[in-house]
Amino acid sequence: MRRRIALRVVLATLLSTAIFALPFALYVRDIYMQEAEIDPRARAQSLARAISLIPGDAKGLDDRLRRLISPTAGMTVYFPDGHTVGEASTPAPPGGRWAADRWSLIATRERLDPNASTESIVLPVTRSDGNQLVVTARIDPRPQLEAVHRAWLAIVTVLVLLPLCAAALTDRFGRNLSRQYDRLVRAATAMAGGDLSVRVAIAGTPELRRLGNSFNYLASRIDGRVQAEREAAADVSHRLRTPVAALMLQAQSLTDPQESAQILESARRLQREVSYIIERTRCPALDHQGAHSDLAAVARERVAFWEPLAEDQLRPCDFTVTGRGHTVGAPEEALAAAVDALLGNVFSHTPDGTALRVRVEGRGDSGVRLVVEDDGPGIDPTHLRRGASGSGSSGLGLDIVQRLAQSTGGNLSLSSPPGGGARVHVTFGARRSPSTTPCS
Repeated sequence: MRRRIALRVVLATLLSTAIFALPFALYVRDIYMQEAEIDPRARAQSLARAISLIPGDAKGLDDRLRRLISPTAGMTVYFPDGHTVGEASTPAPPGGRWAADRWSLIATRERLDPNASTESIVLPVTRSDGNQLVVTARIDPRPQLEAVHRAWLAIVTVLVLLPLCAAALTDRFGRNLSRQYDRLVRAATAMAGGDLSVRVAIAGTPELRRLGNSFNYLASRIDGRVQAEREAAADVSHRLRTPVAALMLQAQSLTDPQESAQILESARRLQREVSYIIERTRCPALDHQGAHSDLAAVARERVAFWEPLAEDQLRPCDFTVTGRGHTVGAPEEALAAAVDALLGNVFSHTPDGTALRVRVEGRGDSGVRLVVEDDGPGIDPTHLRRGASGSGSSGLGLDIVQRLAQSTGGNLSLSSPPGGGARVHVTFGARRSPSTTPCS
């Protein structure tokens, strides 16, 4: 961000400076070039006035002018007979070209030699005897051109230095602005990663200070709400341990060993689920990257658990495993809860005698797919939304399964087999490398 701001400032400064500098450079050149003819014009006028005042014939005037004009002074006097006095050795121009009245001091700027690059001040002068002479003074623009080049160099220097200075100042002033924005971005990223304790230091411009205060207030509110929900969930889950323990004691006291074992196993599973809920609420940073489970084994165990109920309801139940590599990056308790949620939906929302099919497909690097099918009335796709249900239930089962699949990089989809019923596809992502996330 700081570089983009500096670049825009540089471009704006360069454009504004160039808009001012280019006309100014042309103006400087015109001023200096106008000054180049001031001195030759003044010398030509002075010499013309002197010629008009010198008495005598042409020969006497010629002698006096040779003593008065230096050959290197850039001055030339053209006589009517064609000879010259002074610097030039060219013949006299036609007199009619510079025809003038007596004592005329009107000077013109002419290029006497078409092949030359310099110009001269041409001033006709008429003496009292009626003879017309022409005075020329060569314009030497070299000193002015050197001054123009020095002025242009100064303008270019300013044109380069101003954007650089503006960029340096912008970078210096924008450093604190960018640093504060970077702090906010890092804090927001950390919060998105689950660190609700992150806060930002209040500094910078008034706008940034207000933004920092708003961010800290939002983080505090979110942290407070999440902590309250975690404590409430942990408290409720902890309270369930007492009736579960009582249920286990009652199961152990049953006279029928088989019935006692079944109820005891269910109570133990309930106890594990309660412990898992407490662990999840106490450890909010816990994720599924450090846990790996065999989905085929978990699904086989849960199907076996539900088989007695399926037999009681006269439900055909088929379980198959295909492919290789059925390990997914999720804990066993979460997978068991997902399978139970899917099987529980079948038993709750389909009539007795409805066929049930469970299939685990190993897909190599593409992950593992769990497919649960039934021949019931089907499922409305809108029930994937959390809390949505068409039969009076909590509406959380499919959402729990979907969030578990998404946490491993997979997804959940609903479809209907050709013969009717419902088909749930749950794809779990490929196995991830183990990592640990500490609880805080």
